[in-house]
Amino acid sequence: MKFTLFTIIFSSFICFSYGQNLDKLSYQELDSIGLDLLEDENYKKAEKYFQASLLKIENEFGKQDTLYSNVQIHLAYLYMEELRYPKAKSILEEAKNINKNVVGTNHYNYARSCYYLANFYLVNANYVKAENLFTETRTIYEQLGEKENEFYFRVLRGLADIYYEQSLYKKSEPIYLELQSLIEKKLGKNDLWYGIISEDLANLYSDQGEFKKSEELYFKAMEIYEKKFGQQDEGYSSICNNLGNLYSDQKMYEKAELYYKKAIKIDKKIFSKNDPIFADDINNIADLYTMQGKYKQAEKFHKQALSIYQQALGKDHPDYALSCFNLANLYKVQQYYQTADSFYKEAIRNKKKQINMLFPTLSEEEKNLYYNDIVFVFEDFTDYAVSYYPQNKKMSGQLFDEILFTKGIIFSSTQKMKKQILNSNDQKLIKQYENWKKKKENYISLLQTPIEERDNSVDMKKIASDINELEREISKKSASFKQNATKKEYKWQQVRESITDKEAAIEMLHLIKYDREGNEIDTVYVALIVTKETQQNPELLVLENGRELENGALFFYQNNVDFQLEDKESYNQYWKPIQDKLDNLSEKGYSKIYFSPDGVYHKVNINTLLNPKTDKYLLEEQSIQLITSSRDLIERKEKGEQSTDLSKNFADYKTYLLGYPSYNLNGKDTLKVNGQDRSLNGLQRVVGQQTVVPVLEGTKVETNEINDLFSKKNVKTILLQNKEATEENIKDLQNPTILHFATHGFFINEIPKSKVTTMQEAEDRNLLENPFLRSGLLLAGCQNPQTGQEDGILSAEEAMNLNLDETELVVLSACETGLGDIHNGEGVYGLQRAFRQAGAKTLIMSLWKVSDEATQLLMITFYENLLSGKTKREAFKMAQLKLKEKYSEPYYWGAFVMVGE
Repeated sequence: MKFTLFTIIFSSFICFSYGQNLDKLSYQELDSIGLDLLEDENYKKAEKYFQASLLKIENEFGKQDTLYSNVQIHLAYLYMEELRYPKAKSILEEAKNINKNVVGTNHYNYARSCYYLANFYLVNANYVKAENLFTETRTIYEQLGEKENEFYFRVLRGLADIYYEQSLYKKSEPIYLELQSLIEKKLGKNDLWYGIISEDLANLYSDQGEFKKSEELYFKAMEIYEKKFGQQDEGYSSICNNLGNLYSDQKMYEKAELYYKKAIKIDKKIFSKNDPIFADDINNIADLYTMQGKYKQAEKFHKQALSIYQQALGKDHPDYALSCFNLANLYKVQQYYQTADSFYKEAIRNKKKQINMLFPTLSEEEKNLYYNDIVFVFEDFTDYAVSYYPQNKKMSGQLFDEILFTKGIIFSSTQKMKKQILNSNDQKLIKQYENWKKKKENYISLLQTPIEERDNSVDMKKIASDINELEREISKKSASFKQNATKKEYKWQQVRESITDKEAAIEMLHLIKYDREGNEIDTVYVALIVTKETQQNPELLVLENGRELENGALFFYQNNVDFQLEDKESYNQYWKPIQDKLDNLSEKGYSKIYFSPDGVYHKVNINTLLNPKTDKYLLEEQSIQLITSSRDLIERKEKGEQSTDLSKNFADYKTYLLGYPSYNLNGKDTLKVNGQDRSLNGLQRVVGQQTVVPVLEGTKVETNEINDLFSKKNVKTILLQNKEATEENIKDLQNPTILHFATHGFFINEIPKSKVTTMQEAEDRNLLENPFLRSGLLLAGCQNPQTGQEDGILSAEEAMNLNLDETELVVLSACETGLGDIHNGEGVYGLQRAFRQAGAKTLIMSLWKVSDEATQLLMITFYENLLSGKTKREAFKMAQLKLKEKYSEPYYWGAFVMVGE
């Protein structure tokens, strides 16, 4: 809850007698009395005085005068207090245009009108327009040298509030802190403004779980408010409400209820029962009662809050959506599923609209932050749908529809924006995009430079912030902005129409279940299945043993792979329930299964699961294609896209083969090994503890033989080996048809805080918070990188910037190239996402350490099949089966998977 303080919005004014004849008063007197009445909440009388003041100004000076626009702003705020938002908006827009025409855009009056209109948009959750106006106002004040002006404080706070409301805490905190410093310097620590900014920072820290820090700031703000206004004031009640939230989050329910009731008691005297601030009060205590199991009391307050939000703010406001969600969740925990349904639908409709409005204006990092803050609505709906499904089979269809919207939403949004920019024919925009990529590359290079080698004058945080802002600017300027602003909503029936009679589409969902207090109680996996025969609703299957799948079963599977042991149990755990469901749907089976994994299914190659009944691997029994989302099938059909057949048109190939890099460019690579796996302790390498990078002889044989195969087909191939296998050469590539890497790969887990003992280790830990910097490929020169040159490590972060928009196939013939941080619903953050985001349509990668010799044989056989006329998938499956004849254990033939087309 935010404390706004009407008393700091407008200047102080002189009191007059309200009984005077309006005609005898000057426009200044009328305006001042109007402000007096406005503060006393006597809105009808205030409106008359403002309108009379406007009429006098119009008669004496005309409408095109700053006097007129100033009173308009006062009248607009009256309408906002009365929740008459359309009238307020039109008046504020007119006031802004008047000031623009009269004084220009570099003047206080114009800046103030921008501020008030921005504040209107902030209150109505139109963050895009609010940010633009606040930013414009801030720029004007800074150009006028007025950074210590109290109005400038309001502008900074408004801008910080926008970022806070979108959960962009890294952007809001520095602004709040800058404002705190300015206030302390000019007004001191006991000023009202210091209390306001203390409360703002407390809200921010509370949201991030820094409860002690937050509590101290709340009590500081409370002390200031109480001294200034006493306890019967909205500022004091605001603190009470926020303290209630703070203690509720820590499950200190008695203290939370005490402060909530204090706030309600105060606000009942200050606000009408239809004010959104009062709705905040009762919504908070209703949440508390839900967590305590006091459902009747919770329902009463939640219904009252929802009614107020709907009337005061409208159905598109985030507070309305949250109120709908709270009611839905309340009914869900009581198993009143039918009653909950309409409230879930409203909450999701609202959140989708917010996503469509905000995503086109955010960087990828900001999309992640914003979506992570609202994803609980979609996750809770999944739990609801799964729970309600036994009673209402239609829920599987609704759930499938929501998954089509949300799964891979950030990846999809970023990809579409990139394509729109590159296809815009706007050379200025494209150049700006390329400039952003270059700045990002330079930043990554600086990040990977040891502290002692960096220029002390370089401000890394500022560089990162500048890059982020440039990305946002590019996104906003996209020539296809309007197309991107509305994300298409698909239905599960469209998936059915996008597959053939002998195909099936399976969406896997990872679902964590919580109790009413928000404690995690279980994990399950959900399979949603659509076939051509699906008529009423998709099939829904729940795998109740989610925790076992992620722990004991996974350890058992990986252990058997590593030690090359027969495994007849993992099939029963990960696939049998799904296969039984498929068998019930069709006795003849399916020629292809499109499988969109989630959670632990990203760590298991389901083709390596051994059916204990048939003694055959899934590779031998099914044709399974990994996809990001079933949405891909619909979009492929809509665009009329066909997978490029790489077995034809050899003459048009642009193939690049990289292998056998010279890790030490200053001398000979002394440690040469045959038959070693293609892994490297990436953590040691990144922090500079690896003294020798072993050379893989098999990578030389592999790339030479593949090159020979292409030569026999008269296909032009560029072979990059030894000193040519560099980062520079890879980054210079422009849309190769095939790009093949044969080298060391690495993936690093996050460094625990307990392991950090030095400044460099702390820096490394901060660096490696980014999962795209914790996985990569080792290229020439990585053993002894030279200052000012590429370091020989192609990280996933750098791979994202490669020019692969027309690349059909990338092969990562190295260890653990498919690993990364798993983000439920978004996939794996590592090399596989990086190369897909760079544009590669299909990717071959590994899930575990791979044998050099076996990998060499697999890859050569794959290209033999491809060049003999087989499709990518046919060629890959045939190569795996061929390798299985020599090495029967999945460790050898099952390490690699193919994703994408």
